[in-house]
Amino acid sequence: MRRHAAVTYRASLLRSEAVPHRRHDRHLVRSSGGGRASDDRRPGKRGETTAARPAPLQRILVGLRVLVVDDDPDVLELFATALTTCGADVTMTDNARDAVALATRVRPHAIVSDIAMIGEDGYWLVRELKRLPADVVADIPVIAATAYGYEHPRAQVLAAGFSEHLQKPIDPDALCRLVASVARP
Repeated sequence: MRRHAAVTYRASLLRSEAVPHRRHDRHLVRSSGGGRASDDRRPGKRGETTAARPAPLQRILVGLRVLVVDDDPDVLELFATALTTCGADVTMTDNARDAVALATRVRPHAIVSDIAMIGEDGYWLVRELKRLPADVVADIPVIAATAYGYEHPRAQVLAAGFSEHLQKPIDPDALCRLVASVARP
């Protein structure tokens, strides 16, 4: 059973909220012998490190509709959060078949799609979109987002009809900038 059939996602969050939180149950490993693992970092202590909050994402996607397609619910949420933080109106689905139907209904300015999905994959999605008449779906740019960069190299992905290629993990700011560069308002 699918967790997300189609969801429109709106939010206004900071970039720091679009980046997955670090797990607190990891053990601290030091490469230089000294010090305790529970060494606290109070102001004035030697070797103090301050973790700066990342700058908020710029709202460069205001007025754009983006369709996100990925069979991993965590990736869907991460991409939706980043893109909505940048101002996009995001619709998401967990499979390519529903993405074709949503693309004809929503008419997004850009699509961000995983390649290796259960059932029809990202290549199938691009082929199906290209088969549709221009008056139904006018040449929507599709960005490939893949964790399998070696199996799906950039040249192969672009030759298959994708507009751009991103390898996971993807920085939210880079995702927003790339969508802005390919989107056709």
